[in-house]
Amino acid sequence: MTTASTPRLAVGIIFGLGSPALQAQEVIELPSRDIRIETEFEEVYRVGSFDGAEWEVFSRISAVGFSQSGDLYVMDDQGGRIVMVSREGEFVREFGRLGDGPGEFAANTNSAIGFTVLRDGRTVVFDGGHSAFQIFAPHGEFERSVRMPGGSLYLIRTLAPARDGENVITTSVGAFGMGGPDDGPEPPFRPVYRLVLTGDEVVQDTVIEAWRPSGDPGGFGPALVARALPDGSLVYTDSSAYAIKVTTPSGELTRVLARPFRPEPVTARIREGEIERQLAQNEERYSDSTDPFADAVVELGRRRIRDMEFYHEIPVVRTLRTSWEGTIWVQRRGEEPAGDGPIDLLTPEGGYVGTYAAGSTEMPDAFGPDGLAAFIERDAFDVPSVAVRRLPIGGR
Repeated sequence: MTTASTPRLAVGIIFGLGSPALQAQEVIELPSRDIRIETEFEEVYRVGSFDGAEWEVFSRISAVGFSQSGDLYVMDDQGGRIVMVSREGEFVREFGRLGDGPGEFAANTNSAIGFTVLRDGRTVVFDGGHSAFQIFAPHGEFERSVRMPGGSLYLIRTLAPARDGENVITTSVGAFGMGGPDDGPEPPFRPVYRLVLTGDEVVQDTVIEAWRPSGDPGGFGPALVARALPDGSLVYTDSSAYAIKVTTPSGELTRVLARPFRPEPVTARIREGEIERQLAQNEERYSDSTDPFADAVVELGRRRIRDMEFYHEIPVVRTLRTSWEGTIWVQRRGEEPAGDGPIDLLTPEGGYVGTYAAGSTEMPDAFGPDGLAAFIERDAFDVPSVAVRRLPIGGR
């Protein structure tokens, strides 16, 4: 892939990279000036409709993923099912359901379901109610269950496929009870786990010890996001600076991709505005709920938001993804402190491809082969759908 600019190499300490282990590492300094890319995405198909066929009336789409053949898998977690769609947008089948049997998902914890798709089309679903991973064959047949260790209740919402074809990576393992990874004192780092799913019980392999900010900042705390690259190496962000770290498959740091954007200090005005924003969001989330416990949940949310701790600066990077062919998509913050901004495209070797302007595209929810990308959307009536578009060569 050609890039829009040639980076400079530097060795030294970069302010704000986070972990002391990153000091004195080779850093690739990318340009400060954005080179705009046009969002010329061809829409291939769209699924999900209030008045469509029964299979495409979704309750809530929590995640999507592609197989190497281009088939799309849609996780309808409230409906307790996975819908498989061909690369032409035609319904193939649906599988999974709510229940307590093999290949079924616990009805009382559907919001704690994590989901991803391996390249061969096997789907991996973490079911919090059963504290186990449910693995389905490419065409939906239930294959096996892999239980989490110990007697804890686990919460894993974010999964991404490792490129070994068998396992998954995550930054969001939480446990409550005896025997879980969160028992005991909190470690001085934030782990990126490779969860090994080849046996009867999950093996948690900490492949990256990412930087942990002091305290427990709920406001503007630097996100930890990690994804795999086609060769099995990993890429992650963990600090408030623009510092994208690339590692070997075993987690050894190889390079840091940096752009010279400085985080903005958090002022009293910014803090008050963020509290107001989160309070409004908390009220809206349960405004139409018929749950008898909704009022209590809203009140707990109010207390948490009013008492939350703030990080001292607003991180530059909000999130990142990796495309099927290995391009790194990095979303920066927008003009508003908690808003989405431009999306940069980088290569793992340190090339800067260009930038999509703020508001010109959302971050894809999943990437597939041949430039396919899936975007989870909701219409004016809050009906969920998935738009599948084809990216131009430079965005793949």
